[in-house]
Amino acid sequence: MDQKDLELIKSTVVTELEASKETILKAASDAADKSAKSMVDLAEKKIALVKGLPSDVSPEDVSKLATDFKTMVDDWAGMEKLVKDGRFAKNGEEGKSFTESFAEATKEASGKLMGMKKGERLVLDLKDMTFANAFPTANTSVAYVKPGIIELPKRKLHLRELLNGGTMGAKSTFDYVKEITGTGAINTVREATLKPQIELKLQEASVRAEWIAGFLVISRNMLDDVEGMTTFLQSRLPELLLRAEDDQILNGNGVQPNLLGIQSTGNYTAAAAASVSRAETLIQAISQLEVLDREANGILLNPADWYNLLLYKAVTSGVYTTPAGLVSFANGQLSIAGVPVFKSTAQTKFDYLVGDWTMGANFITREPARVEFFYEDSTNVRTNQVTVRIEERVALPVYGDNYFIYGTFDAIS
Repeated sequence: MDQKDLELIKSTVVTELEASKETILKAASDAADKSAKSMVDLAEKKIALVKGLPSDVSPEDVSKLATDFKTMVDDWAGMEKLVKDGRFAKNGEEGKSFTESFAEATKEASGKLMGMKKGERLVLDLKDMTFANAFPTANTSVAYVKPGIIELPKRKLHLRELLNGGTMGAKSTFDYVKEITGTGAINTVREATLKPQIELKLQEASVRAEWIAGFLVISRNMLDDVEGMTTFLQSRLPELLLRAEDDQILNGNGVQPNLLGIQSTGNYTAAAAASVSRAETLIQAISQLEVLDREANGILLNPADWYNLLLYKAVTSGVYTTPAGLVSFANGQLSIAGVPVFKSTAQTKFDYLVGDWTMGANFITREPARVEFFYEDSTNVRTNQVTVRIEERVALPVYGDNYFIYGTFDAIS
């Protein structure tokens, strides 16, 4: 090959490299973007390299240099587009938007989503969420923040985990029948004398199924563009619902639409006066419950009080002296006189609840928790927003006032 032919090949390759540089600038979301600037600088170096190649270089080597660089630019441009569109997945491939993932996960409802008409709704609630509210200090695309969304901490134990669950029929109340104190008593009888009459009394009772719910309004852009939004909604919404549920199970006042909680008047027996220590106070509550022929099978404490039980010290030596046989700790489970002690931030510090959790109450579900999207709520159509609602309908029958002992440690050790 003569010099003229080689120069022609070099010129053609330089033209291809210049075209690759234009591809970089066209694909870049910002001409000052660091990755785009690096790619342009690399193109300039390749062009200078080709122009300075010696006369004995093979045409194949020149062409391969251009082809390899063009492949690199195409890969980079494709990735830049994914980033620009907010669809960059962790594995470096194209990810799915929130709507696509949701449609795939709910195959039956996806058809309704695509063909929604006015007045229709699709069967995941939060506060108004837009980019401006969620990222008030952001000055770059959220595609460049840390992947996923860092949640607030979750509660380690929710109260429904301590109760037996159940379902109810298609009505507003959960009805049940319980025995109350009757009259007469069975006794020994002399021959040929009248036997004593007894009367068993039954009482019908009911509790209402109430809604626990909430909603948020979120922008379509947040749903589609923020990485991890699907996982965040699937995790955070149920946690908020469960926290509201915990408060109702313990402290609901029974005034509609509230449940009547276990620690509300009428659903517990007040604990006897506190003893000199927490452990002894709980022993007294266990005894108090079992005198009523109930079985103590769980104690609920705030974490601060739970750990305080492990901090007994000898007055003189200062050595930790958790009472052997009274307080035990094995395989991560703390027990008082053999009764397991559970900890949850749902319980107020210094309060304690000793109960027959198996027989004393049930957590009944009328409508299981569900999340729904509404595209035509309020001004959503005009503002490009989506209303998201989470709700459940539940009832809490507590079968008497002698299944739970409720008290407070006050300031005892």
